[in-house]
Amino acid sequence: MPNDKRGVSASIPATVTAHTATPEQKQARVYEVFQSISTDYDRMNDVISLGRHRAWKRALVRAIAAVRPEAVLDLASGTGDIALAIAQAVPAARVTASDFSENMLAVARQRFDEAGVENVTIACENALSLSFLDDSFDVACVSFGLRNMPDYGQVIAEMTRVLRPGGRFFCLDSSYPTHPLIKPFFRLYFKYLMPLMGTLVAHAPEEYKWLNDSTEAFLSKDALADLMRKQGLTDVTYRSFLFGGAALHSGTKPPATVPAASATPATPPVIPAKAGIQNAPTPTVPEPPYQDTE
Repeated sequence: MPNDKRGVSASIPATVTAHTATPEQKQARVYEVFQSISTDYDRMNDVISLGRHRAWKRALVRAIAAVRPEAVLDLASGTGDIALAIAQAVPAARVTASDFSENMLAVARQRFDEAGVENVTIACENALSLSFLDDSFDVACVSFGLRNMPDYGQVIAEMTRVLRPGGRFFCLDSSYPTHPLIKPFFRLYFKYLMPLMGTLVAHAPEEYKWLNDSTEAFLSKDALADLMRKQGLTDVTYRSFLFGGAALHSGTKPPATVPAASATPATPPVIPAKAGIQNAPTPTVPEPPYQDTE
């Protein structure tokens, strides 16, 4: 049984869905799912998305590389494909691949070893309560992981906490199209065809049924953007892929607030006169530096 650090417990009934699960049940179920599909996860991503997930992830990595970060947190890193791509795109960056599934991280470790990268660190973490210090990373990203979390807002809050002021937040995840002509086809595909492929390829129909349920239960793109703003992120935008079947959200942690300088500088104290010494002249106090308050 997984330890308390990851906040998961014993097995729960497979009849519990992402719509009906309590937060504790959802976290336990997600742990079970990813522990069991770790060796087939990458292959199934290619099958499910018809290979399109690779292009979406490249867009994420390009956006991260443009920041020129020194420290990156890849939350829900899974098998480490995003963390590896970031490490290779930004060799000077220190990348932390974090997940709560030991089996997924074992696949990631093998991937990093085979690639020979030395700027990636693995961390087994509970996304709801990260052990990292405040203001530790220039970028925090999560790819196809947030929808599986029991508390989206808490995860975003934790990611924001560990970001440095001015740091960038990215979330790439599945979504449902809003177009009335497209949405039924996506629902048909994810609800019926994806579990079937999970059976044929990974022999895990219930696990892939859960992943569909978690997509259906996830926030809309606009609702996720609003939640990001609620957690303190600014400059929130998103980009849709495949008719809205996936989306890349981004935001910025605001710069640290600097107290405004006093409009009237304090009068410097007068030095008491001593025998044969006149009071020292009042020194000139320089004007405070200009501060952009916007």
